[in-house]
Amino acid sequence: MQTKTSISNLALSHLAVGKEISSIETENSEEARVCRRFYDIALRKTLREFIADFSTRIIALPLIESDPNSEWGYSYRYPNNCLLVRRILSGVRNDNRQSRIPFKISSDNQGRAIWTDQQNAEIEYTHEITDPNYFPDDFILAFSYYLAFLISPRVTGGDQFALGKRAFELYHLEINKALAQSANESQVDEEPDSQFIRERG
Repeated sequence: MQTKTSISNLALSHLAVGKEISSIETENSEEARVCRRFYDIALRKTLREFIADFSTRIIALPLIESDPNSEWGYSYRYPNNCLLVRRILSGVRNDNRQSRIPFKISSDNQGRAIWTDQQNAEIEYTHEITDPNYFPDDFILAFSYYLAFLISPRVTGGDQFALGKRAFELYHLEINKALAQSANESQVDEEPDSQFIRERG
């Protein structure tokens, strides 16, 4: 079972820090304090870049108003637990340039909003997940590398051996590998043949 503490210790290991923390929540060591400071932002950053099924949600957006301005037909409330709007559902699972629904992120006095011309809009988005038990191993590895990158100047005394830079490089490597692996766990619709190919056949 993974915990915030175990992931933090994994990040420390990437930086060759021999000391482990017993609790990221309560311990007052320098290692625990710096992990506590950067953990949440590192998690949100990794979730935004790690486009994967485990963090995917689809919801119907609550309408704020119609005709919010002269350019857009509808304004919807941005979900509180949304880290990244991937797309507005068009009715086509494998969107192309013609089927994609335009939208723009905005804000009002109540918070963030989404402008679009789509009526009864639904979005596919990256959901903010904080329970480490939902994280697959490849995500944990990528996340721990990014956390290591952020904490490296403090816990290594300036990172004179560039271990933080190495962790950042490995983070991107793991992100790319994880994206490829996630793509293997789903099957999208085949792209339709172009009109030229259909007529030639």
